[in-house]
Amino acid sequence: MKNPRVLLCSVGTGNVEKLRETLLTPLRKSIEAGDWERVILLPSQETAPNAEILSREIQGTRIDIHPLPQVGLEDNADACFAHFDTVLAALRREYSSAEILADFTRGTKAMSAALVLAAVRHELPVLRYLSGGRRDERGMVVAGTEIISDIHTTVATAQRKLDEAREFMRRGNFAAVLELIPAADSPEAETWPDLLRSQSSMLRSLALYYSAWDRLDYRSAANQPLPDRQDLPPLWQSLHPSADVQAWVRSLAEELPADAKTRAGNLRRLTFDLFASAERRLRDRQFEDAVIRAYRVLELIGQFRLCDQGIHSDDIPAEHPVVQEFERELEKNRSTGLSRLGNGKVVAAREQVARLLKRFMDPLAGKLIQYGNEGVVKASSRNQSALIHGFTATGGSDPEPIRAILDRLLQLLVEDSGENAAGSYLLLARALDLSLEQ
Repeated sequence: MKNPRVLLCSVGTGNVEKLRETLLTPLRKSIEAGDWERVILLPSQETAPNAEILSREIQGTRIDIHPLPQVGLEDNADACFAHFDTVLAALRREYSSAEILADFTRGTKAMSAALVLAAVRHELPVLRYLSGGRRDERGMVVAGTEIISDIHTTVATAQRKLDEAREFMRRGNFAAVLELIPAADSPEAETWPDLLRSQSSMLRSLALYYSAWDRLDYRSAANQPLPDRQDLPPLWQSLHPSADVQAWVRSLAEELPADAKTRAGNLRRLTFDLFASAERRLRDRQFEDAVIRAYRVLELIGQFRLCDQGIHSDDIPAEHPVVQEFERELEKNRSTGLSRLGNGKVVAAREQVARLLKRFMDPLAGKLIQYGNEGVVKASSRNQSALIHGFTATGGSDPEPIRAILDRLLQLLVEDSGENAAGSYLLLARALDLSLEQ
């Protein structure tokens, strides 16, 4: 940690009859206990002359005096805080928080409290005060015997950051957690107490896990080491992914099987996870992202149900009798036929998949066609999104149409998987919405 280069001192009245013993000498002692580039004296209007005396007596150090702006403010803690906060804000443009130390010994109680609060707000890691030393027969501190004590604020500020990080985590802002909590080997973390530094490392692991899962990087999430639940602070334990949730993420990270019917199960899990992702984007009012995810969910339902028939939508067997019959129908209706890639593979788009499923007498085929041609997820709207081929947002500013289509998609998922399986899948996929935790 950097050594402090700037000292702030509140300046009070002291004993008017013994100004030097009760004020000037203790302040000099604090100033002389350090190698300062600047000393900032913070008097009231009444005690500004005392600061001037001290300024004239200290040689070789830059002394700046910033008195409270009005008479009588020394007993107004809010006014003192506003003034000290302004002084510190100006200093922070030149110095890091670790390079500033505040001595709150002298001054009114309101001034001392305000300086402490302002220092904590600007994350000064150390505060100073002078406590009583040797006392005379009257019980008064003997001038010059005061003891300099430093208080480390990092316990309070680090704990506050951890509290803020927990709230960011609950709201799904995992990037903010990673910005707020320092890495264990960072200079900032070195100022944290060992216990809180250990906790911060564990919390960062959780944020890295959830962040990877949220951006659909399932493999990174599955490979992210996690702390043991019991090692987390009590308030964080409810945010630890359960064994079932971790197994869910690992299943999403698996390589897709080559066999179409086996692959259908993997795609179902992916679909539920994308559905929950769309819900979170809607929660966060990211409407365009929610629409794109909703469209992909609709598309995936058709794809995994075609896998149930043993057919991949990106490698359709042209010789399959149902496929041949479907192509004859497309040709007869002068509709766009199935696409053939340069490698010879036959592929089908979302609506073609749904119409092909209709040939297989799939009970959901009609709804897959219908839902793709109405509402906010229809292909014509989706393709005009700035996230696809267009130049504007298509999700709008009203969450209700998106919520309505998500409700309909959920009904499709329940019809496909059954109420029990769909409920189980959805519970696991929604585990990433930590705002549901208490």
